Amino acid sequence: MKSQPALFVSHGTIYEAFKSTDVPEMFRVVRERAVPQTPDAIVMVSGHWIAPNVSISTAQQLVQANEGFPPEFRSTYSPKGSPVLAQSIAERLQKAGVAVSLDKFAELDHGALIPLMTMFPEADVPMVQISLHQSLDPTYHANIAQALAPLLKENVLFIGSGGLVHNRHEIVRFGGSALPPDAWAADFEKLVLDTLAAGANDGGYAERLAELYQHPTFRQAHPTSEHFLPLVFVSAMGSRYEQINAGFQWKNLSMAAFRFWG
Repeated sequence: MKSQPALFVSHGTIYEAFKSTDVPEMFRVVRERAVPQTPDAIVMVSGHWIAPNVSISTAQQLVQANEGFPPEFRSTYSPKGSPVLAQSIAERLQKAGVAVSLDKFAELDHGALIPLMTMFPEADVPMVQISLHQSLDPTYHANIAQALAPLLKENVLFIGSGGLVHNRHEIVRFGGSALPPDAWAADFEKLVLDTLAAGANDGGYAERLAELYQHPTFRQAHPTSEHFLPLVFVSAMGSRYEQINAGFQWKNLSMAAFRFWG
């Protein structure tokens, strides 16, 4: 039976995604290294969609959301949705005691758009997007992920899109990837890597990552936690992991990526 991993990707900025060659090449390599075969469907969890209930997109066709970006950052990328898969996800979560909402008007925020249009440029794989719950509670989201993990064995690829380090108040805008990262950002990345390495002994990645919310350096790396939460989410779906990308944009915006499986 075909199966897929769960991926965490740091999506970076819309500017770099459209203006540089680095980001499209990064995501091309991520797909080549981490996705074993073309999935039957993709489930996306982006740090940019937060809702009162866990919301699930049911649109037949998805388009880029209007987030106020200039026209040069608009894309015609438009993958098919999968209302059938969305309904299946809703039923699984309801059985797990999770309140859900179905959203036929959901569109692709840039956290979802960037990895999708660069990893799957032909838009030939149907996809469903799931929102984060407004509580942003890591344990709650790890439980959701565990309820959905059996879908990986049905050739459904999960992608959590956020940022391993994400403090937009500290970035050096338009700095590309040539600038060396700030020491505090590199230190936090190492902290996460050490945490994942420790979790490799028992597969307890999500629980260990959730403990980092109380670490004294967490709030500098994440003044708000929504970009870290997709990592917690997908880490709950596997017992093994591998780092599949490293590096920074704009001085301290991490571009780290991982896959979780098994």
